[in-house]
Amino acid sequence: MSVVLTKVYEISGNYTEEEKIVYKDLIDDFRLAIADDIPEKNVTIGKIYQYTDNQIVALMERALRDLNCGYPKSNKTIVEMYNANSNLLIMGAIIFSLLREGIFQLRNQIDFNDSGLSIAMFNKTTLYQSWYGTLLNQYLQEKQNYKDSIIPSSPNAGFVGIMSEFGYRNQFDGMW
Repeated sequence: MSVVLTKVYEISGNYTEEEKIVYKDLIDDFRLAIADDIPEKNVTIGKIYQYTDNQIVALMERALRDLNCGYPKSNKTIVEMYNANSNLLIMGAIIFSLLREGIFQLRNQIDFNDSGLSIAMFNKTTLYQSWYGTLLNQYLQEKQNYKDSIIPSSPNAGFVGIMSEFGYRNQFDGMW
C-alpha cells in the first residue's frame, strides 16, 4: 500500500475556493522561482521556508495592485490575472520580495574598519540591488506590454482617434 502525501498550505484570509487554488499554484511557482522549494536542502536558514504562505500571498496581492494601477487602469482579480499572465504576477512578487530583502539587509548591515582591516557583515545590499535592477527592467517592460494588450481589448477600443480643432466638442469650448 502506497502512502500519498499532500502538501498543506496555510492561507489565512477570506478567499473563495477558486482563489485558494490559484494562490496554492502561485505559491509553488514563486517558491520554485526563488529557489525556496526544498526546505530540507536549505541549510542557511535552518531548513525552513524563507517565506510563509501568507507572506507570499501578500506579495502576490501587492503585485496585483501594481499591475492594476497605471495606464490603462484595470481591475483584474487574482484569478483573472492568473489566467491572463501568471508569470508577470510572479515576477512582480519577486520584485517586491527583493525590495523587502534589500531593506532588511540595509537594516542589519554592520560595517567595521580597524587599522585597515574592513569587515562588512551581512552586507548583501549591492547584490540585491543588482538583481532588483535587472529584474525590474524586465518586469517594467513586460508590464508595459501587458498594459498595451489591454487597450485593444477594452470596451470602446475602436473609437479612439486623434483630436482635431474641427471636432464637434471643440466647437463649443469656451463659448459658454
